[in-house]
Amino acid sequence: MENKKQMINVETGKQKKKTVSIVVLTVLVLLSLSLLALYIRHSSSDSRDGNGADRSGALNTITPTVTPEPTGAPYPTEIPAEEPSVTPEPSPTATPAPKPEFQPVRALYLKPESFQNPTTLDHYIDLANRTEINAYVIDIKSDWGTITYRSEIEDVRAAKACRDDIDIREIIKKFHDNNIRVIGRVVTFKDSVITKYKPELAIHHDGKLFDQSGNGSGVYWLDATRKESWDYILAIVREAIDFGFDEIQFDYVRFPETSLYKYELANLEEGKERHEYIEEFLAYIRKNVPEGTILSADIFGMPLISSKDYGEIGQTLESIGWNLDYISPMIYPSHFANSAPRGSMANGVGQVINGIKFTHPDLYPYEVVYNTLMVGKRRIESVDGYNVKCRPYIQGFTADYLPEGYWKKYGVEEYRAQIQAVYDAGYEEWIFWNARNNYVEEAFLPEGQ
Repeated sequence: MENKKQMINVETGKQKKKTVSIVVLTVLVLLSLSLLALYIRHSSSDSRDGNGADRSGALNTITPTVTPEPTGAPYPTEIPAEEPSVTPEPSPTATPAPKPEFQPVRALYLKPESFQNPTTLDHYIDLANRTEINAYVIDIKSDWGTITYRSEIEDVRAAKACRDDIDIREIIKKFHDNNIRVIGRVVTFKDSVITKYKPELAIHHDGKLFDQSGNGSGVYWLDATRKESWDYILAIVREAIDFGFDEIQFDYVRFPETSLYKYELANLEEGKERHEYIEEFLAYIRKNVPEGTILSADIFGMPLISSKDYGEIGQTLESIGWNLDYISPMIYPSHFANSAPRGSMANGVGQVINGIKFTHPDLYPYEVVYNTLMVGKRRIESVDGYNVKCRPYIQGFTADYLPEGYWKKYGVEEYRAQIQAVYDAGYEEWIFWNARNNYVEEAFLPEGQ
């Protein structure tokens, strides 16, 4: 009996093990078939060839359903859903980003090395971010006539008149990213590069290029009576506008002083004054640049206090601004006549400004700037419909080349005195000039003050 029971139990155990084995085998088969089906679907949806080229566009997204194991058993690794590739949409037409809204200009002039060098560029951007400075004047065309960045103008490239290693767009973008206005200075008719490549555009004397240096250094000028000279400048201006400059500022927009030099002009008409050529040039530029382009011009300080065009340079206060948004008179106290018997700017008498005689003008920065602006302001306002604004250049350097006793060191006090003179004269914009960019940076107020 005992043996029979043992035989039955053994048989029953064998049957149970067989049943369990069949169940396990069935589950494994079903899981294998499920995984195989998923693999086939996955493989058939991949349309990339052996070189990785996509031939059909977007792929189907596969999210496999996984039946969870009983509680307590580990989950199998899921087959990850393949990331869909997206057929690229057509690129939209680029819309130019709107330019920042700029405050009244409080600017410094930067020489080419100061904005072409990344380290010094970062310094001046930081200065603007920390202080009241919110704009910089940078050279488009330098005093020598060189374009300070890579240009695509045919004549510029043929004359080797530009730098090929500077992308001005990147520099302008960096300024704009910091809400800094970029004013492009164009040394207009003074040009020692294109005049050698195209001498027919230059001022001549005795059948040769007129050399202002007088010592053979080759300081040449474009002839402002020639329309071909205007067209060369216009091409540079148009390209600069396309590159993103916020304003075009003309410097040396004049003739060389006839009181100092002798030369001949190609198209000087009898009875026509030189300032008319300069004004016609500015009207020509205005007509041929996009509407809304801001144009300005640097002029000497003397035209503000004298109605006579001394030296016949072609700058007359009451008429030069008809096609300009701004004039920037260079009101440097050191540049007015002093009473020294000899030396730089000496005439033995001094300078009368607004009825006040200044024998040592460089020692009185506030008084010289204020009174010069007041005289010019009255004259500008006396012309009906004359809406040109005034944004003066003021002195950011020490004129230690003047006769002894006729100059002083320009520091914080002298900087602030000139700025206050601008404000007291009823103006709110100014630019400091220092050719070497050795500015007294402590003079500029913290941002927001």
